[in-house]
Amino acid sequence: MIRIASFEHLLEKFRELDRAEVQIPAAFKFPMALKDYLAWVEPSGHRVYLLFEDQSSGEPMGIVFQRNNGAADTPAAMCQWCHTVRPGPAVGLLTAAAGKNHRIGVHLCSTLNCRENKGKPGIHDMRESLGAHERLHEILERMSSFAHRNLF
Repeated sequence: MIRIASFEHLLEKFRELDRAEVQIPAAFKFPMALKDYLAWVEPSGHRVYLLFEDQSSGEPMGIVFQRNNGAADTPAAMCQWCHTVRPGPAVGLLTAAAGKNHRIGVHLCSTLNCRENKGKPGIHDMRESLGAHERLHEILERMSSFAHRNLF
């Protein structure tokens, strides 16, 4: 369970490198408690934000991703975290700053709605025999692994 006391507390969960880019929606009410992760898209649609519980430390971690809104005729792609395959711009390349002049990219659900995809398998999705709780745990593990390998 992630507990966020205030706007400032939420902002400090993001890397110092990213904090200037974070736009927190006015609709967020503090204090807040999150079960697993929270993702939101800024109004322009160019950035998507992720706050999740790191699986090794239990601490919240925040990542700012930039995204390109792909064309409707973009070929289907698989999200590397939830393993759903979706056509068009539903899955795309999201990039995060790995330093001042370096970005790292990963193919993900463009709004990071991986949790919502668990009950609606697509025809080309990888078949998993995991239950909903185990599947969400695997997604969180992939988030943590990406963050530790590439950003933190």
